[in-house]
Amino acid sequence: MKAGRLTKVLGVMLFSSLLATAIAASSHPVSAYTPQKGDYFHYSETITVNNGQGSYTGYTDQTQVSGMEQMNSANESTVSASYSLSYQYSSNQESSTSYSSSGKFTWSPNSFTYVNGTDDQVGYSKPTYVWFAMDPALPVGGTFYVLNTQFTVLSKNCSLQLPTKGNEYVQTIRTEGTRQYQRNDSYGVFTASYTWYEYFDPTTGYVVGYNYVEQDTGQYQGQAGSFTYTDDLYVTSTSYNLVLASASTSLTANAGSGSTPYLVYSAAFLAVVVIVAVVVYTATRRRGKDESLPKHPQYTPPPSTPVESKIDLGSKPSEQVVIREVAKVNCKYCGTLIPSTADTCPYCGGPRK
Repeated sequence: MKAGRLTKVLGVMLFSSLLATAIAASSHPVSAYTPQKGDYFHYSETITVNNGQGSYTGYTDQTQVSGMEQMNSANESTVSASYSLSYQYSSNQESSTSYSSSGKFTWSPNSFTYVNGTDDQVGYSKPTYVWFAMDPALPVGGTFYVLNTQFTVLSKNCSLQLPTKGNEYVQTIRTEGTRQYQRNDSYGVFTASYTWYEYFDPTTGYVVGYNYVEQDTGQYQGQAGSFTYTDDLYVTSTSYNLVLASASTSLTANAGSGSTPYLVYSAAFLAVVVIVAVVVYTATRRRGKDESLPKHPQYTPPPSTPVESKIDLGSKPSEQVVIREVAKVNCKYCGTLIPSTADTCPYCGGPRK
């Protein structure tokens, strides 16, 4: 029994130690990135309208965008930035047009909202949130806004393929936003529903790419129709170093910044803690059972109906029978009264002594 108690004590000490270490690892502080003067990214964007039905049967168009965002100065409350972009639009109805825009604006690195001006973003209610940055310290399940869409962090260690950089894979934070709105523009009057996946750099929180898919159903010039609107964007060059990743990197929620998220190790560590605790608990329970009473057959209570007597009380002359009184004791296993002369209990099989 002393060995069993020692094992239990050691098990509790080991469990407490591992649990404390795991909690310390999982609570490692992760600070948000502070934008720096000279931060920048260039990007390539493709917008496509296709899959038309009804009034949009057979219709397609495409817009190709090249753009740049640069941080010119930064402090704790405001970042001064500049942007430039140009695009080329064409449709299968032989119409095409080009456009370019550039300017300056300021945004808040604390609220991630535009403060003065925007990078050519129009038609959004205020506060309007920037589309190109997020707080990388947000945990999996955390929420934030891009423009006027609420996003949720799905993974802190997602491998994203960049077609603009030789199809290499880089580590990103994967987020998702969904929304529905009413479109009323040159495309017509439509109910639009979309799912928007955006990917950010785990260290700085700047954009790496996004995939936007919108389904529109409504009317164009009084005729019913529908179409799909997609928007894919990927960075082509950045001031921040993108961490290379493998194509097999899972979308499992992890935390931390850089190439080694802390919650990956924390989750694995906690799993080890649980396994060790189960092993220690099972071992101590088993040892305790082995040192207790010996195993014996399960107790079966006496039958509720009386056993038929084989003594003939009337067919033969009565005989004088001398019955010797035998003391009885309780079986220490099942509690049934048994003769004191019996070696084992006739009901449960346990030894009398």
